[in-house]
Amino acid sequence: MAAVPGLTLSELVVPERIGGAASAVFEELVAMVNGISVELWGNHDFVYSAEAELPAFRPQGFLERITFFARLDGIMVGRVIAEFPLEPDAVTATLLVDVVPAARGRGIGSALLAKGEELVADGGRTTISTYTEYPAASLRAGSPLIRPAVGPNGVPADSPDTRFALSHGYRLGQIERSSELPLPMPADRLAALVAEATGAAGSDYRVFGWWRHAPDEFVAGFADLRARMTRDVPQSGIALDDEEWTPARVRELEQLMIDRGEPFLCTVAQHVPTGRLVAYTDLVVPEGGGKVEQHDTLVVKEHRGHRLGMLVKAANIRRLAELDPAATRILTWNADENEYMLAVNNAFGFRLHGLVGNWQKTIA
Repeated sequence: MAAVPGLTLSELVVPERIGGAASAVFEELVAMVNGISVELWGNHDFVYSAEAELPAFRPQGFLERITFFARLDGIMVGRVIAEFPLEPDAVTATLLVDVVPAARGRGIGSALLAKGEELVADGGRTTISTYTEYPAASLRAGSPLIRPAVGPNGVPADSPDTRFALSHGYRLGQIERSSELPLPMPADRLAALVAEATGAAGSDYRVFGWWRHAPDEFVAGFADLRARMTRDVPQSGIALDDEEWTPARVRELEQLMIDRGEPFLCTVAQHVPTGRLVAYTDLVVPEGGGKVEQHDTLVVKEHRGHRLGMLVKAANIRRLAELDPAATRILTWNADENEYMLAVNNAFGFRLHGLVGNWQKTIA
């Protein structure tokens, strides 16, 4: 790959705190990524303060993150983040590459991706995931598509992001559908969904939840439930490492989200005869209202067919209305082939927000 005149790549030094000379580069990087997000989505949905972003860059017990940033003639124009799951048998890594729109087409993205792939190889990983995003407003009917092996949708073949991924040897493994639910939900619709799901679940299941921290008596069972997320979710076409979850890891993630100003609101379903937790859903609720993100929703395979996914989601949305009446919408992401969960989302009134391409590459 030819060198890009005036381009330098440097590793990010994560500051201990925000404020002062030591955090200036980190703040510059966050501002750059925020600008890229606004350019792509046309809103501030994924704009974060440096204070909110810093906790995710600090050392974590379950994930290593290495970041390099690019300067062109002294101006910051892009970055690559390499994320490494720290399970003993992990073979995967994730690369996140972004370049400011005005600097694209000069080889900067290729240089950043090459640096990321070098980091992955040095880390002994063999499978790379990376992502491209397509807001709903950018999707045009009749456009040529690149499709994964499974799922009804494809991503635009003429998108520069799609062409970039293909030209660097990545294949489209899976599409995630991003969906948006305006809030508040109509009270009658929410009540009807709760009644329908409660009737289907019957007396063998009970639903309860928590805010910020799982109760001590349930944290071990919740860790076991979270471990099922990488095993029980649709994953055709993509590689996922099994995740090891312990109570300590649950607490670490809870504290990370609290430090970000986006604590978890979680609802679980418990199988009464065994006492096991068998389904959960969580929302990250930002301080000050506005957009809420739904991260996980899972029903373990042995307990599917009882409307538990609908039940925990409905209960959590009802609790959200009580906790944060200022919330205006929920964003959620689901594998495009996950017909059951997408049907549940449709029943709530979720609408298309965008598509995310999960691209895969195997390296020696």
